[in-house]
Amino acid sequence: MTTADQTFIGLPFKYVSLISLTLQNSLLAILLHHSRTIPNTKLYSASAAVLLNEILKCSISFLVALYNACNQSSSSSTSINHTRRGKYHPVADTTGDETSSLNSTLYSRSSQSHHEIHSPFSSSPKISVSPFEQDFQNWKLNSRSYSRMIIDHSKQILIEIISTDCWKLSIPAVLYVIQNNLQFVAAANLDVATFSVTYQLKILTTALCSVVMLGRQLSVKKWTALFFLAVGVALVQLQNITTTTTEPIKGIKNIKTDNSDRFLGFMAVTSACFTSGLAGVYFELVLKSSNKVDLWIRNIQLSLFSLIPALFTTLFTTNYDGNDHIFSNFGVWAWATVLTQVVGGLVTALVIKFADNILKGFATSLSIILSTLAGVFIFGTPLPLGSAAGSLVVLAATFAYNSSDDPHSNLRPSNSISFPLVKGPTGFISPLPREKQRTL
Repeated sequence: MTTADQTFIGLPFKYVSLISLTLQNSLLAILLHHSRTIPNTKLYSASAAVLLNEILKCSISFLVALYNACNQSSSSSTSINHTRRGKYHPVADTTGDETSSLNSTLYSRSSQSHHEIHSPFSSSPKISVSPFEQDFQNWKLNSRSYSRMIIDHSKQILIEIISTDCWKLSIPAVLYVIQNNLQFVAAANLDVATFSVTYQLKILTTALCSVVMLGRQLSVKKWTALFFLAVGVALVQLQNITTTTTEPIKGIKNIKTDNSDRFLGFMAVTSACFTSGLAGVYFELVLKSSNKVDLWIRNIQLSLFSLIPALFTTLFTTNYDGNDHIFSNFGVWAWATVLTQVVGGLVTALVIKFADNILKGFATSLSIILSTLAGVFIFGTPLPLGSAAGSLVVLAATFAYNSSDDPHSNLRPSNSISFPLVKGPTGFISPLPREKQRTL
């Protein structure tokens, strides 16, 4: 079954995952801004939130990898048992007396061996066992079997995690930690709509990295769409520069509106776009150039390498006051932000498998309209004409890109070979053959 054939409630799974990522990005933009601008509350540590995010992603990825491995092992064992049951069954005689005699002998030996193994005390009186005791014995046997299977597969996963090429994930891991910390800085200094629109510059940086690192070819129509995407973002930023910032913005509480803070937010979100594009394409290159490593194993490796810089940043940027610790002031909104980031990281990995980074970025840009509406109706943020026009330009560029059916604009390298994606028995993505690309 190919990617186009896989559906969920009638929709191709690729578009289901992209829609989920779009909704997640809209919710994340809202939560990032709200959790960092709540009045009369102490702010939680952004670096600690990034650290907690990586810990949760690592744990979830490990559980998913273990769940897939156990289910695949159970399916294989069931298939083997069915094969063994019919191993010595007699076959109808179609060749002569010699074959019939041989089959009868094998069948008799199988029956005798079965009787000797399962009934060694056939001459002894039968001992009655209550149903409860029988169920308890079966439960003990099953528990030991499952425990042994979980331990064995956990050891195998650990071996795969510390594989010889795991070092490849160290580069995107550091970039993702930097990107996540920059997101918190940008969200605290920009309104929801401005942050969401400007953050779509990562589509342009991702496209450039894809062309350089993956050797992809984009059509003129796609390059035109990318150009207008940059124009739309520029319109939004120009509107913010020309907006009077000497007076508080109506409806926004406890947020600074001077040019220095807006400039800081713009620089933070722009830097996050560059790190996002580079890290995303590099991670995609690692995924599709490795033939024997599962997607969830790569997620574990990525999170483990992210823990070191995230912990370092947390220890050196968190201000301790009295009995405070690194997770102080973590309220409901802080936890909601972290959990939304965790879901986004896992969904993004699946989107990369079904689509690519550029298509992922363009689908994510659709969250602009949701974030803008949220900023207007929830936070009371005004929507100037320039910002509205810039947002519409970005959305138009999105639809122009997705409507392109130029065969020369294929996002895959021209020398790559496409393999069918297979859905495992557990519903998660099983280990798949990767596309042949240049090795790192």
